[in-house]
Amino acid sequence: MAYHERPTTGRPADRILTRIEPSLAVLEPRKTPRQARARATFAAIVDACAQLLASGGYDALTTNAVSERAGVSVGTLYEYFPNREAIVVALAADACRRLVERMTQAVGETDGMTRFQGAEHLIRAGVETLRAPQNGFRALFREAPFVMRLPVFQEARNALDLLCQDIRRKAGGQIRLLAPQADAWLISQMLFSAMVEIALLETTETNRTFLIRQLAQLTFRMAVGCDASDDEIDPPDRAERP
Repeated sequence: MAYHERPTTGRPADRILTRIEPSLAVLEPRKTPRQARARATFAAIVDACAQLLASGGYDALTTNAVSERAGVSVGTLYEYFPNREAIVVALAADACRRLVERMTQAVGETDGMTRFQGAEHLIRAGVETLRAPQNGFRALFREAPFVMRLPVFQEARNALDLLCQDIRRKAGGQIRLLAPQADAWLISQMLFSAMVEIALLETTETNRTFLIRQLAQLTFRMAVGCDASDDEIDPPDRAERP
Protein backbone atom coordinates (compact mmCIF):
# COMPACT_ATOMS: atom_id res chain seq x y z
CA MET A 1 0.00 0.00 0.00
CA ALA A 2 1.41 3.43 -0.94
CA TYR A 3 0.91 5.23 2.33
CA HIS A 4 3.26 8.02 1.20
CA GLU A 5 0.84 9.38 -1.39
CA ARG A 6 -0.75 12.72 -0.53
CA PRO A 7 -3.80 14.40 -2.04
CA THR A 8 -3.49 17.65 -3.92
CA THR A 9 -5.15 20.57 -2.18
CA GLY A 10 -5.77 24.22 -2.80
CA ARG A 11 -3.36 25.40 -0.12
CA PRO A 12 -0.99 28.35 -0.75
CA ALA A 13 1.87 25.89 -1.33
CA ASP A 14 0.05 24.52 -4.35
CA ARG A 15 -0.61 27.95 -5.75
CA ILE A 16 3.03 28.99 -5.29
CA LEU A 17 4.26 25.87 -7.05
CA THR A 18 1.86 26.51 -9.93
CA ARG A 19 3.06 30.08 -10.21
CA ILE A 20 6.77 29.28 -10.41
CA GLU A 21 6.52 26.06 -12.36
CA PRO A 22 5.40 26.03 -15.78
CA SER A 23 8.22 23.47 -15.80
CA LEU A 24 10.29 21.96 -13.01
CA ALA A 25 13.26 22.43 -15.33
CA VAL A 26 13.49 26.06 -14.19
CA LEU A 27 14.32 24.76 -10.70
CA GLU A 28 17.23 22.61 -11.86
CA PRO A 29 20.85 23.83 -11.80
CA ARG A 30 22.12 24.83 -15.22
CA LYS A 31 25.10 22.52 -14.82
CA THR A 32 26.45 20.03 -12.33
CA PRO A 33 29.98 20.87 -11.13
CA ARG A 34 32.55 18.15 -11.70
CA GLN A 35 35.90 19.66 -10.82
CA ALA A 36 36.85 20.49 -7.23
CA ARG A 37 36.94 24.25 -7.82
CA ALA A 38 33.53 24.24 -9.49
CA ARG A 39 32.07 22.10 -6.68
CA ALA A 40 33.45 24.58 -4.13
CA THR A 41 31.83 27.48 -5.98
CA PHE A 42 28.51 25.63 -6.20
CA ALA A 43 28.63 24.81 -2.48
CA ALA A 44 29.53 28.41 -1.58
CA ILE A 45 26.46 29.67 -3.42
CA VAL A 46 24.17 27.18 -1.67
CA ASP A 47 25.74 27.96 1.73
CA ALA A 48 25.29 31.68 1.10
CA CYS A 49 21.62 31.02 0.37
CA ALA A 50 21.23 29.28 3.74
CA GLN A 51 22.96 32.15 5.56
CA LEU A 52 20.74 34.77 3.93
CA LEU A 53 17.58 32.79 4.65
CA ALA A 54 18.61 32.53 8.31
CA SER A 55 19.34 36.24 8.64
CA GLY A 56 16.84 37.94 6.35
CA GLY A 57 14.23 35.43 5.22
CA TYR A 58 13.03 34.44 1.79
CA ASP A 59 11.76 37.86 0.73
CA ALA A 60 15.25 39.34 1.14
CA LEU A 61 16.85 36.58 -0.93
CA THR A 62 18.11 37.82 -4.29
CA THR A 63 20.71 36.48 -6.69
CA ASN A 64 22.76 39.64 -6.16
CA ALA A 65 22.74 39.14 -2.39
CA VAL A 66 23.64 35.47 -2.74
CA SER A 67 26.53 36.16 -5.12
CA GLU A 68 27.89 38.87 -2.82
CA ARG A 69 27.68 36.62 0.26
CA ALA A 70 29.26 33.71 -1.64
CA GLY A 71 32.08 35.88 -2.95
CA VAL A 72 31.37 35.19 -6.61
CA SER A 73 30.15 37.35 -9.47
CA VAL A 74 26.50 37.35 -10.49
CA GLY A 75 27.61 36.01 -13.86
CA THR A 76 29.29 33.05 -12.17
CA LEU A 77 26.15 32.38 -10.14
CA TYR A 78 24.05 32.35 -13.30
CA GLU A 79 26.40 29.80 -14.83
CA TYR A 80 25.07 27.36 -12.25
CA PHE A 81 21.57 28.58 -11.37
CA PRO A 82 18.89 30.22 -13.51
CA ASN A 83 17.12 31.94 -10.58
CA ARG A 84 16.92 32.13 -6.81
CA GLU A 85 14.34 29.33 -6.65
CA ALA A 86 16.84 26.92 -8.18
CA ILE A 87 19.36 27.81 -5.44
CA VAL A 88 16.69 27.21 -2.80
CA VAL A 89 15.93 23.81 -4.33
CA ALA A 90 19.63 22.90 -4.22
CA LEU A 91 19.71 23.93 -0.55
CA ALA A 92 16.58 21.87 0.12
CA ALA A 93 18.20 18.83 -1.50
CA ASP A 94 21.28 19.17 0.72
CA ALA A 95 19.18 19.78 3.82
CA CYS A 96 16.93 16.79 3.17
CA ARG A 97 19.96 14.58 2.58
CA ARG A 98 21.51 15.71 5.87
CA LEU A 99 18.23 15.09 7.70
CA VAL A 100 17.91 11.53 6.41
CA GLU A 101 21.59 10.82 7.11
CA ARG A 102 21.31 12.17 10.66
CA MET A 103 18.18 10.17 11.43
CA THR A 104 19.74 7.01 10.03
CA GLN A 105 22.81 7.61 12.17
CA ALA A 106 20.65 8.31 15.22
CA VAL A 107 18.93 4.93 14.84
CA GLY A 108 22.31 3.24 15.18
CA GLU A 109 23.05 5.34 18.25
CA THR A 110 20.05 3.89 20.08
CA ASP A 111 21.79 0.54 20.61
CA GLY A 112 21.85 -0.14 24.33
CA MET A 113 19.13 2.42 25.09
CA THR A 114 15.71 1.59 26.48
CA ARG A 115 12.75 1.90 24.12
CA PHE A 116 11.85 5.26 25.62
CA GLN A 117 15.41 6.58 25.51
CA GLY A 118 15.65 5.50 21.88
CA ALA A 119 12.45 7.32 20.95
CA GLU A 120 13.53 10.49 22.73
CA HIS A 121 16.99 10.35 21.14
CA LEU A 122 15.52 10.06 17.64
CA ILE A 123 13.14 12.94 18.23
CA ARG A 124 15.91 15.13 19.63
CA ALA A 125 18.17 14.34 16.67
CA GLY A 126 15.37 15.29 14.26
CA VAL A 127 14.57 18.55 16.05
CA GLU A 128 18.23 19.58 16.20
CA THR A 129 18.70 18.91 12.49
CA LEU A 130 15.54 20.79 11.58
CA ARG A 131 16.77 23.74 13.67
CA ALA A 132 20.30 23.83 12.27
CA PRO A 133 20.81 27.20 10.48
CA GLN A 134 22.84 25.63 7.67
CA ASN A 135 19.80 23.60 6.64
CA GLY A 136 17.48 26.58 6.37
CA PHE A 137 14.36 24.59 7.20
CA ARG A 138 12.66 27.50 8.98
CA ALA A 139 12.54 29.62 5.85
CA LEU A 140 12.00 26.64 3.56
CA PHE A 141 8.89 25.53 5.46
CA ARG A 142 7.49 28.90 6.49
CA GLU A 143 8.38 31.16 3.57
CA ALA A 144 9.07 28.89 0.59
CA PRO A 145 6.42 26.19 1.03
CA PHE A 146 6.71 25.06 -2.60
CA VAL A 147 9.74 23.11 -1.36
CA MET A 148 7.41 20.63 0.34
CA ARG A 149 5.98 19.70 -3.07
CA LEU A 150 9.33 19.02 -4.69
CA PRO A 151 10.63 15.51 -5.45
CA VAL A 152 13.67 15.95 -3.17
CA PHE A 153 11.43 16.64 -0.19
CA GLN A 154 9.02 13.83 -1.00
CA GLU A 155 11.93 11.42 -1.40
CA ALA A 156 13.26 12.44 2.02
CA ARG A 157 9.85 11.91 3.62
CA ASN A 158 9.61 8.50 1.99
CA ALA A 159 13.08 7.61 3.29
CA LEU A 160 12.04 8.60 6.82
CA ASP A 161 8.86 6.54 6.49
CA LEU A 162 10.93 3.53 5.47
CA LEU A 163 13.24 4.12 8.41
CA CYS A 164 10.22 4.06 10.72
CA GLN A 165 9.07 0.78 9.17
CA ASP A 166 12.55 -0.69 9.66
CA ILE A 167 12.44 0.28 13.33
CA ARG A 168 9.03 -1.38 13.65
CA ARG A 169 10.22 -4.62 12.07
CA LYS A 170 13.41 -4.81 14.14
CA ALA A 171 11.51 -4.07 17.37
CA GLY A 172 9.29 -7.11 16.82
CA GLY A 173 7.08 -7.82 19.82
CA GLN A 174 8.35 -4.78 21.74
CA ILE A 175 5.96 -2.63 19.71
CA ARG A 176 2.25 -3.38 19.78
CA LEU A 177 0.36 -1.97 16.81
CA LEU A 178 -3.01 -3.25 15.63
CA ALA A 179 -2.22 -2.51 11.96
CA PRO A 180 1.59 -2.47 12.08
CA GLN A 181 2.43 -1.04 8.65
CA ALA A 182 -0.33 1.55 8.55
CA ASP A 183 0.10 2.52 12.22
CA ALA A 184 3.86 2.93 11.83
CA TRP A 185 3.27 5.15 8.80
CA LEU A 186 0.79 7.29 10.72
CA ILE A 187 3.18 7.63 13.65
CA SER A 188 5.93 8.64 11.22
CA GLN A 189 3.72 11.35 9.70
CA MET A 190 2.65 12.71 13.08
CA LEU A 191 6.19 12.61 14.45
CA PHE A 192 7.63 14.54 11.51
CA SER A 193 4.99 17.26 11.74
CA ALA A 194 5.43 17.56 15.51
CA MET A 195 9.23 17.69 15.22
CA VAL A 196 8.97 20.49 12.67
CA GLU A 197 6.70 22.51 14.96
CA ILE A 198 8.94 21.96 17.98
CA ALA A 199 12.04 22.87 15.97
CA LEU A 200 10.59 26.09 14.56
CA LEU A 201 8.74 27.21 17.69
CA GLU A 202 9.90 30.50 19.19
CA THR A 203 10.45 29.36 22.77
CA THR A 204 13.12 28.70 25.36
CA GLU A 205 15.41 25.70 25.07
CA THR A 206 14.08 24.49 28.40
CA ASN A 207 10.57 24.38 27.00
CA ARG A 208 11.78 22.79 23.77
CA THR A 209 13.44 20.02 25.80
CA PHE A 210 10.19 19.55 27.71
CA LEU A 211 8.21 19.28 24.47
CA ILE A 212 10.66 16.70 23.11
CA ARG A 213 10.18 14.64 26.29
CA GLN A 214 6.39 14.91 26.01
CA LEU A 215 6.45 13.89 22.36
CA ALA A 216 8.63 10.89 23.25
CA GLN A 217 6.12 9.86 25.91
CA LEU A 218 3.20 10.16 23.47
CA THR A 219 5.11 8.17 20.85
CA PHE A 220 5.92 5.45 23.38
CA ARG A 221 2.27 5.29 24.41
CA MET A 222 1.11 4.93 20.80
CA ALA A 223 3.70 2.28 19.94
CA VAL A 224 3.69 0.21 23.12
CA GLY A 225 0.16 0.74 24.42
CA CYS A 226 1.13 2.03 27.87
CA ASP A 227 3.18 4.75 29.52
CA ALA A 228 6.91 4.33 29.90
CA SER A 229 8.02 3.16 33.33
CA ASP A 230 10.50 5.12 35.41
CA ASP A 231 13.14 2.52 34.56
CA GLU A 232 12.46 3.05 30.84
CA ILE A 233 12.83 6.82 31.20
CA ASP A 234 15.76 6.83 33.62
CA PRO A 235 17.19 3.32 33.90
CA PRO A 236 19.26 2.43 36.95
CA ASP A 237 23.00 1.95 36.60
CA ARG A 238 23.54 -1.42 34.97
CA ALA A 239 27.31 -1.52 35.26
CA GLU A 240 28.56 -5.07 35.44
CA ARG A 241 29.65 -6.26 38.84
CA PRO A 242 32.66 -8.53 39.31
